[in-house]
Amino acid sequence: MNWININTSQSRDPRYMDSTWIERGAWLSMVAYCTERETDGVIVGARLWTDRQWLIALGGLLTDISPDALLWSWSGDDLHLELYPHDMQATVIARREAGRKGGQVKSEAKAEAVRANGNVEKAKQKQSKSKATSKPKEMERKEKESKYTLSYQSAVADEREREWEKVWSAFPKKIDEKKARAVYLESDVSPQRLIDSLADWSQTDEWTRDNGRWIPAPARWLERAGWTEQPTQITRKEKEPVRCTL
Repeated sequence: MNWININTSQSRDPRYMDSTWIERGAWLSMVAYCTERETDGVIVGARLWTDRQWLIALGGLLTDISPDALLWSWSGDDLHLELYPHDMQATVIARREAGRKGGQVKSEAKAEAVRANGNVEKAKQKQSKSKATSKPKEMERKEKESKYTLSYQSAVADEREREWEKVWSAFPKKIDEKKARAVYLESDVSPQRLIDSLADWSQTDEWTRDNGRWIPAPARWLERAGWTEQPTQITRKEKEPVRCTL
């Protein structure tokens, strides 16, 4: 989900009304994080996150929030949000799945109609004649579609350009940015996945020993899809459960 749909009545919920401004802001950041990833209001393993992971994902630290706030609760190491729009997330997922299945059924129905006709050439001639009689409208429609497609592609490209600055700042070794940027723009991996993976790799023995001598160049790491590899040995203590002392 790329947007948040929160019922305004929730602002009058006692749990929201009795929370501080800081708690409300932290809650909204966590709702945005869960909404983007469709986690149903659960941040798995949040208590085990390092300070760097908290800053990158939510813009704050675990120690900044109250452990007994009304807008969230803990279940083991997992953080559960109250007042999360579960129904809206379920609706979005259901509509997406219905649209996918609907498109598949429609395509199958068209294919079956062609097979039942048994005369592909005749169908092509009929389609050609139909296009000839409505050429102006068809051309206008295609021009509009092309315009909207180019506009959308341009918007997506601009967004990827803006996201690159955040991704680049997460690399511990910054060399040959131009090449790394080109590899990133050609990929479709989400910037958050890269940032999270780099945070984990930055704590490994391989990347921390000898003053980072063995850290690969950003372009090389991106080319080999380093975010899909599991870090082998974590050396930082922050990977142990972080307990709040407030």
